Amino acid sequence: MPLYFFDVTDTGNVFPDTEGTELAGLGEARHEALRTLGEIAKDKLPDGDFRTLVIEIRESGGPVILTASLSLNVSRDL
Repeated sequence: MPLYFFDVTDTGNVFPDTEGTELAGLGEARHEALRTLGEIAKDKLPDGDFRTLVIEIRESGGPVILTASLSLNVSRDL
């Protein structure tokens, strides 16, 4: 099984994945990235009015093969 790395960027702060996760293929890696974005959103997004989360998936030693992102932007119209 391929080893995928999920590097997370949270509003400019980069958290590289140094361990990786064995998954059956890119479809499963995509699903994992979207699930992870949902979990982060549930836990972190209500804390402010702007946040951008990005997960870049790569295989060991290789380039980014998939990018998933989620943004929150709250503007007050007073």
